[in-house]
Amino acid sequence: MASERQRSSTCGLDQRWRPALMAFFQRRVRNHAEAEDLTQEVLFRLLGHAGGPAQRDSYIFQVAQNLLVDRARKRIVRDRHSQEVGADENHGIDFLHPATIAEGREELACFQAAVMKLPERRRTIFLLYRVERIGQAAIAERFGISPSAVKQHVAKAMAFLMQEMREFRS
Repeated sequence: MASERQRSSTCGLDQRWRPALMAFFQRRVRNHAEAEDLTQEVLFRLLGHAGGPAQRDSYIFQVAQNLLVDRARKRIVRDRHSQEVGADENHGIDFLHPATIAEGREELACFQAAVMKLPERRRTIFLLYRVERIGQAAIAERFGISPSAVKQHVAKAMAFLMQEMREFRS
């Protein structure tokens, strides 16, 4: 019974106010689909309104105007966000300047030279562990040493390479 009353109320609202609301919104938003959405939203909100038909009649265009104000506020926020994102010329991408690329290449060449200065066994252990990602136990077995010895080789190699890179940067 209540749903039947609600359905007849919806149908009455729709028949009575849809043309006026559509015209109201189309004059303001100039988009038929958006005007339709806004009209539906007004009618939906009116269904939840506790007052009688007379109160809804006085309330209907206030709801419609409030929806337009909300729409304008959202558009302002979206536009502001778009402008802020657009103002960031890199859009989160770090474009490298040719000088930065050249510095990076020099640093890489220095690192490669420093790796080559390591004793052969230490260099091989370091590269297997840090570059190839082979576990300490597997490296230890291959070289016939303990895993802690592998750890010491890697630590000494790291200390040497860090010192070489500090000297390069200064």
